[in-house]
Amino acid sequence: MKTSKKYHSLSYQLGKHQSANRYLVYLYALKYLMILLLSATLFSCSSDDDNTNLEQDPLLGKWEVTSGVFIESQPKYLIFNTDNTISFLHETGLGFKANETVAYTVSGSEIKINVQGFFPFEFILEQNKLQIIDGANVLQLIKNNNAPSSENWVEELSILSKGNAPVSGEIDFAFSYDKTKIIYGMNDEATYIPLIDPVTFTEIGQIATTNIATAVEIEKFEDADRFLFQNNANSNEISVYKMDDGTYQFSLEVNNKISGMASVDPQYLWAASNEDEGSLNLINVADNTIDQTIPLGYYNVNGLDYQNGFLYIADGKYLHKCQTTPTFKTVATYEVSDFGIQGIAFDGFNFWVSGFDVMENSYKIIKTNLTP
Repeated sequence: MKTSKKYHSLSYQLGKHQSANRYLVYLYALKYLMILLLSATLFSCSSDDDNTNLEQDPLLGKWEVTSGVFIESQPKYLIFNTDNTISFLHETGLGFKANETVAYTVSGSEIKINVQGFFPFEFILEQNKLQIIDGANVLQLIKNNNAPSSENWVEELSILSKGNAPVSGEIDFAFSYDKTKIIYGMNDEATYIPLIDPVTFTEIGQIATTNIATAVEIEKFEDADRFLFQNNANSNEISVYKMDDGTYQFSLEVNNKISGMASVDPQYLWAASNEDEGSLNLINVADNTIDQTIPLGYYNVNGLDYQNGFLYIADGKYLHKCQTTPTFKTVATYEVSDFGIQGIAFDGFNFWVSGFDVMENSYKIIKTNLTP
């Protein structure tokens, strides 16, 4: 009987609240429907925002240059970034890469690009084809989502340490053979070659010279009488001294003024020479002959270093890692943010660079995270 009463009591309660339950079901169904409608609205707004983005700036993405020039240069790729900048990815015939990123704005069929000030250009966009027009010059591009990213085109190096350079100017430098001292090139005002502590960046010694040695190099030779190579600013001559006692040995010559040097071994020395046209020259030190010349045209380079079969080349902005045999080819390009790389040296573990720090408006020596 208790069970029956309990059952009937439960039935009564259910019957009593049946209409209320139906009302709750209705409310839940209405709430669910509202959620669906709200989600659909948000999705629609998101899609509309994306479309608005593209309508406001239809150039976003990666473009490959097929022909034409842009202000007397021909980039390989243009990347229109979401932060209103364009990355111009350049590459020379020898593979030297560059990534120049500038701001831009779009209005109608006009694009204004910040090339030392915002200058207007007309553009024509037809599906996946783009033309940027500057008078008679037309840069033709095609959309290429598989184009390299700007980060992969030029790798940015980290700064491990940084100190003031002892002198200003375009300098190529070297480490002493035991890697305890930086042998720093000099400028017109210096009367000696300073030796710098790589930890404190203070001067700890001097090498007397009568040259204006804007580029210096130590011979890769396991012996006390290894050579110290010095150029003389605006000269095509390299003076060779013994490192241990500073005695003059002989001179080497190339066609143009020397801007950087890199010892390969006791027999060979790479020298960069710049004038109106630049070149890389592999000098046979033993008989003072040039065994290989790589013409650079009007592309001038500065500091050099040679490690593990690769020639590292500073061009005033970037650092290029290059193979020299069987053919010359650039295999990687690096940069230090807001820094113009003029010289390069190796401490046994890391590469160091010298040059101009744009943010600090002064010449610096930097230890980077780059290893051979």
